[in-house]
Amino acid sequence: MYLLENMGIFRMTQDRKLRMKGCLYAFLAGVLWGVTSPAAQFLFEKKGIVSEWLVPYRLISAGILLLIYAKIKKQDIVSVWKDKNDGIRLVLFGILGMMGMQFTFFSAVQEMNAGTATIFQYLNPAILILFFAVVHKIMPSVKEMLAVCAAVAGIAVVATHGDFSTLTISGKGLFLGMLVAVTTCFYGVLPAPLLKRYSAETVSAWGMICGGTLLMAVVRPWRIPAVIDWQVIAAFLMIITVGTILPFCFYLSSVKYTGSVYAGLFSSVEPVAATVVAAAALGTTFMKMDLLGFALVLSTLFILAIPEKVR
Repeated sequence: MYLLENMGIFRMTQDRKLRMKGCLYAFLAGVLWGVTSPAAQFLFEKKGIVSEWLVPYRLISAGILLLIYAKIKKQDIVSVWKDKNDGIRLVLFGILGMMGMQFTFFSAVQEMNAGTATIFQYLNPAILILFFAVVHKIMPSVKEMLAVCAAVAGIAVVATHGDFSTLTISGKGLFLGMLVAVTTCFYGVLPAPLLKRYSAETVSAWGMICGGTLLMAVVRPWRIPAVIDWQVIAAFLMIITVGTILPFCFYLSSVKYTGSVYAGLFSSVEPVAATVVAAAALGTTFMKMDLLGFALVLSTLFILAIPEKVR
């Protein structure tokens, strides 16, 4: 009995350590994403780079480097392609999730700014709730309805600054922001079964390569004029390493250890970091109503994390 009790305590301790590790990974992912998205804003505003040039090169470069890293760690990087269903899911993740989120996100940054574009990502819980309610006829709980209302109110405040007779962001920006929210849903949902059988590095790398290859073929970035100097190279390398490889690995590992709810909660530091860096480094101005809108959207994650009462 004593041995069984000790084994139970040991398993609880191990589970707690893994959960804490996952939460730390999610927090680091959020900070890195938030700190480096203003680097893209710098390229767009100061260097004349466009998202059609940046995103495909980013995905391909980061994907190849991450695949090399996985190989160095002696991970099996090809077994995911041996199962037909897993291969199809990986391609869909690469196109709809990885490429979809990256391209719409950076296009939104180009149209708006790093902080505002980032906050649209956190509409994805509300979109998933509405999707299941409309398509699958699953009625949301009270806390889920509150989360949807908070998300809608937050985006409305960001888009209007409280004056609902006008839009403070362009119609294109609002459209791209909503696309960011939808593709973020794909990014979070599609790889979940794969992460149970394959490493986060392998899933991320192939997802980036699949998405980047398709985007390369479509937009042909080598035909887009771009003036490359040391600042562009430095910002690009920062986006690939600090802003892509590390946070993607951190976040997907966090999902593996803690689940999508806690991963989403702790990575929600991202818009805070993006807003602070954009304001400090690029002089981007945010109104108090913007910050209120950001807080309302982020509150959805904490509302959804409230445990249900046991009856």
